[in-house]
Amino acid sequence: MRVHEKLVIIGAATPTIIRVVDDINRLAAGNIQIIGFLDNAFATSKGCAFGIEVIGGFDAVNKFDRDEIVLINSIAGSIQKRVETTRYFLDLGYKFTNIVHPGVNTKYVTLGVGNLVYENALIQPFVRIGNHCVISSNSGIAHETTIGDYCFIGGASYICGKVEIEDEVFIGTGAKVLPRLKIGRSAEVGAGTIVHKPIRERQVVIGAFGKAR
Repeated sequence: MRVHEKLVIIGAATPTIIRVVDDINRLAAGNIQIIGFLDNAFATSKGCAFGIEVIGGFDAVNKFDRDEIVLINSIAGSIQKRVETTRYFLDLGYKFTNIVHPGVNTKYVTLGVGNLVYENALIQPFVRIGNHCVISSNSGIAHETTIGDYCFIGGASYICGKVEIEDEVFIGTGAKVLPRLKIGRSAEVGAGTIVHKPIRERQVVIGAFGKAR
């Protein structure tokens, strides 16, 4: 995290990111100033969410010079929407940063850019995480696992060691992925699913035993 970053958050639907930034500033001597939210859908009569200004829709980013701010995308409910919104700002030339809770140990972890890592996530050594991923609270990623770009790892889920997760994969809340498996691009693992065999590209698996749909 660079010093004196001015942060603009894409998506105004969750307050948790605000607390993560507060903890970075309080516990890790960070100096991040949240300028506000950008959200096409969020409407409020007071023009704010959780006490932070909603600057406007996505096009309101043009109020800022490209070197004046950094961005983080908090949209997590839809991988497709996350990809589309992130690429919109990248195409305009704006830069993204990582927002990682200071309680998360990332030593011997390789992180790309634009990643959002919430509190109490466990990331073991020699994990590689690509760009623009969300790693939710109380999730676990075991050693030597590789995660591609634009992935979502749901809360209280656990990815065992040496798993390969390709780009744009959604792992639902409480899901478990057993060791040394591969999950193909754009696959979706439902909440509470136990993945015990490889998942093909765009395959959806749901239920306690990972039944394909």
